[in-house]
Amino acid sequence: MHLYLKLNGTLAEAADLIASAALPTYERQLRDGLNLGGGEYFKFSDATSEVLLVCNDSEHMEVFVEERANFPFYCYVWRGDKGKLGAMLASLQGAGIECEIGDEDD
Repeated sequence: MHLYLKLNGTLAEAADLIASAALPTYERQLRDGLNLGGGEYFKFSDATSEVLLVCNDSEHMEVFVEERANFPFYCYVWRGDKGKLGAMLASLQGAGIECEIGDEDD
């Protein structure tokens, strides 16, 4: 399950929006991972869960979801309850951010 975000801007700007609108109590880290498309991503974490924010583009083929190429970013739960994405969706939509949940397996 992925939470797709239709945002203009950089990965860091997307992370800022997520941190302020959806995950204000989570610790945020910029990471570099070869296993996540060979580029940077953000990890948001608390005591019980980790949510990753990645770029959804052809430059990051290992995480690219071509069917959702019109969404430049997406989040998914790496550890913890995937239901967190539903709460994030509501918070982000409430902040005026265009987003949707997809049922893709991760």
